[in-house]
Amino acid sequence: MIAELKGKISSNGSNLSERLEDKLTGDFFGALRYVPFNKVMKNILLGTKFVNQNSSYVVQCLDGLDIEYWDNSIQFWPYNSLGELDVLIELEEIVIGIEVKLYSGLSSDDSIDNSSNTFMLESNHQLARESRILKKKIEGTNKAALLIFIAPEYVCYPICKAADNRNIIDNDVILGYLSWEEILVTLEKIIQIKGLNNYEELMVRDLMALLKRKGLERFKSFNFICNKVSREWYQFNYQKSLDIDFSFNYDIKREGYYEFR
Repeated sequence: MIAELKGKISSNGSNLSERLEDKLTGDFFGALRYVPFNKVMKNILLGTKFVNQNSSYVVQCLDGLDIEYWDNSIQFWPYNSLGELDVLIELEEIVIGIEVKLYSGLSSDDSIDNSSNTFMLESNHQLARESRILKKKIEGTNKAALLIFIAPEYVCYPICKAADNRNIIDNDVILGYLSWEEILVTLEKIIQIKGLNNYEELMVRDLMALLKRKGLERFKSFNFICNKVSREWYQFNYQKSLDIDFSFNYDIKREGYYEFR
């Protein structure tokens, strides 16, 4: 719904598909607006991981947040000439920008590497541009700025680590990453705590089902049950149940009709 209201989905749904990241963004974070911040969103944000050691102040800010209603603090795809964050959360203590990926890669990049430069060149890398958006948001304030990259687990760390190694993220902005798989685990833990009312739990369970439908569930374990474990060898046998013979000894005539059984 949010994606359609913001024009990310055409009015006739012609660009709608299960791979559309904007729809997932709107569905997931749009639904979370209806649940008190302290009950779900705060716990999700606290799961953010960082590629450098300068994140302690940001973690303190997140941990100290005490918010119930927060719909007036979140924006979806706010316009900026430098680029477009998927989600922008502006709070008294911290400004949080979120870039969401599902199947696609970054929208832009270049070869700029500031790892050995004496001064910082501005990169066209998508996360670098978004860090500059956040930098402008906190200018003249004492707020912290956090840019979170949310994507499937196998791409989160490599992309953020590469950007950090190249030193292209604005120095006043902390870069963090959070996988969809980790978010799903967090939602499962929240359900187990039993701190939600019936309506909130229904919302969270629907979001869990959505992430699982997208294939964003971690592999947990083989369904292998053994009542006794000891130092023994185990042998697994199989029984061949089907023979398939692909041999064919007939001449094929052009435009003929053949039935295979």
